[in-house]
Amino acid sequence: MGRDWFGLDAFLPSERFVRDGAVLYLLKEVASTNDFLLGKGDAAVGRLCTWDGWGWTADARRDLAPVAAPKPGTVVVARRQTAGRGRQGRSWVDCGGLHLSVVIPSHRAYFSRGFSVWLGLMVVLSLREDFNVDARLKWPNDILCGDRKLGGILMERTGSGDRTAVVAGLGLNLTGGPADFPCGLMATATSLEHETDRLWRPATVSTAIINRVVGDLDRFESEGWEPWAEAMRCLDCLLGQEVSLERADETFTGRAVGIDAQGRLQLETDPDTAMVFSAGNVHLRARRQIPTDATREET
Repeated sequence: MGRDWFGLDAFLPSERFVRDGAVLYLLKEVASTNDFLLGKGDAAVGRLCTWDGWGWTADARRDLAPVAAPKPGTVVVARRQTAGRGRQGRSWVDCGGLHLSVVIPSHRAYFSRGFSVWLGLMVVLSLREDFNVDARLKWPNDILCGDRKLGGILMERTGSGDRTAVVAGLGLNLTGGPADFPCGLMATATSLEHETDRLWRPATVSTAIINRVVGDLDRFESEGWEPWAEAMRCLDCLLGQEVSLERADETFTGRAVGIDAQGRLQLETDPDTAMVFSAGNVHLRARRQIPTDATREET
């Protein structure tokens, strides 16, 4: 793969993440990082990196088979992704970004309702606090800056019972600006470089986000949404907006009035009726001004 495009020395996951023996796959190109981590698809050229307690050791570049039995702490990062996907099978176009999938360390937190929404909020908080980006969450787990999409999350489970593993895939645009994106995304996408006027190594971004998630798992499992309720209210870019929500063959319209304690979208369809949704595609109908002085609640 030539030079170290990832920045391996800067990838420093927390002790909890690496204690079971973290493994990192750095791939030149793959169809989907999530699929590769779930044992699907073709082999990919890359390096297998292992953590020995002192740092990372990278094997020679070779063909690597998809992961047959993903263990907690396993990470796949690809320089290019040719068939990335988002929720409900929608495609994710590679605009020069971070393509990362990770097996989240075993924890009861992932059985909590709304866990995928909470993951999205953790990414948003990391981007705001570690990279000074005005990121916000579009339910359930798209990351926006203003009206432009910066990234998104796809969460999938494999196995059952005590052998359940949660794979979280993150697609985040790191480089370029609107003029550099494919024609269909020029008006709707942005990147970390564009928002900060600085290039960031994938390892630096990966470390900050992974450590944020892993560090707060215990609190989320024990306290639920409460510690993040105010942050969610401030950073929910749908709050107070007129939206339409598509679910199966039905479309619902109304005003988004927040995210409940189970991570569900609350939609006021008329002054006397409020509905909650755990899934669906949301589109803004008429945008209202979002306060610019919202900050994260200190926890």
